[in-house]
Order: sequence, then C-alpha cells, then structure tokens
Amino acid sequence: MSEMKKATININKREYDTFKKLAKINNSDSSKEIRKFIQKYISEYNQLIFKD
Repeated sequence: MSEMKKATININKREYDTFKKLAKINNSDSSKEIRKFIQKYISEYNQLIFKD
C-alpha cells in the first residue's frame, strides 16, 4: 500500500455520524469509504490536470 496521510476535514457532525453508521451496516468504515470516494474522484477528473 502506498504512503498514507492523515487529513482533518470539517464536516457536519450529524451527517458524519450517519455516514459512519451506514458504512458499518455495509461492512466497511468511514475511512475506507472516503478513500474510495477520493480514488473515484481522481479517476473522473484527473484529465483536468493535463488540460492545456
């Protein structure tokens, strides 16, 4: 696995608590789901980095 970095974000407490509960129901955790989102976002928008 590549090098990991801890990040701090500001997020609505109620939304985050709901997110954690939903991730747990789906046999996951919030960190794993956030990493999946970041990977998906990068794959969708990575071409913008190389746009002229």
